[in-house]
Amino acid sequence: MNHLVALSLVLLVSLPAVDTAVAKEPSFQKLNVKAKFIHGDNLVTGLLPETGAATDARLQTPRQKAAGLSAVMVTRNGDLYESRMNPEDVAIFEKAIRDLESVGRTATSFSTPPTFPTLYADGRVTPKVVIGADNRVQISNTVASPFWHIGRIGIGCTGTLITAKHVLTAGHCVSNGAGTFYSSLDFTTAQNGSYHPWGTTTWARAVTTTAWHNSADTNYDYALIVLSSAPHGGNSGWGVYSGGTHTITGYPGDKPLGTMWTHSGSVNTSGSYRLCYTIDTAGGNSGSGIASDGGVNVRGIHTTGSSSQNCGTRLTSTVYNTLQNWIATYP
Repeated sequence: MNHLVALSLVLLVSLPAVDTAVAKEPSFQKLNVKAKFIHGDNLVTGLLPETGAATDARLQTPRQKAAGLSAVMVTRNGDLYESRMNPEDVAIFEKAIRDLESVGRTATSFSTPPTFPTLYADGRVTPKVVIGADNRVQISNTVASPFWHIGRIGIGCTGTLITAKHVLTAGHCVSNGAGTFYSSLDFTTAQNGSYHPWGTTTWARAVTTTAWHNSADTNYDYALIVLSSAPHGGNSGWGVYSGGTHTITGYPGDKPLGTMWTHSGSVNTSGSYRLCYTIDTAGGNSGSGIASDGGVNVRGIHTTGSSSQNCGTRLTSTVYNTLQNWIATYP
């Protein structure tokens, strides 16, 4: 089996609080071509349409699943790295998931807790809890929990720090889905209009699935941006989806530039890969976390919208484990 499957199995059988240091052998191989970039800020401003029926994983071919488990990484200077899952290895990977579930390690047992950012010595930032309201409202105190881990990406999207340096967002916020990356991926944590409490942090790498990058497959529309440094040392909690009320907070394009807004509501699974809801969003919310517990723990990534429902990528055990592998490979 290839490196990706081997690393995945190591992480899957580890304790719930995964120690990513166990994944010592990188699975990404450098390509002999440079990345193509689309340059410019605020280019992802409209909604991706939510169309078609939800997909059942059982209906996907091994080749389609392998593309979803493969990944492509780009550096700021355009170097490209690829990690390929062989179709014949997909069954091994899926069996590892089933074996864990058979001994009680269900999807809901995977979770990574939040950590607080480093507070200013003069007390300008204080750890108070703010819970999202039932309708979309502006967050006036973006440096309060859980909003201090949410930020605006230069391309016009939203992202969430899930480690001190790793920003979880949508795949279409780093790549156009046709083999070309965006270059404006710097991250402004807790932005509130012209106020940038921790400044803007430059990006070093971006990783997304091969299925999204090359084929715009919305079942695998998620990505990770690796920052050049930690904006404030804290991160959101995150884990797999387990039902209930969720909150989406981010930077909708129909509001004043750089202002943060939030809305809460019920969320349901749709097929094997998606979460759908009537929580209000707009272009610019792409990449926002679909977060439980008053917005504390990210369980999915907002990606698409329509007049009847909005949807996003569901954090399953497979997605959670894949993200852990990416974090381990590019800490």
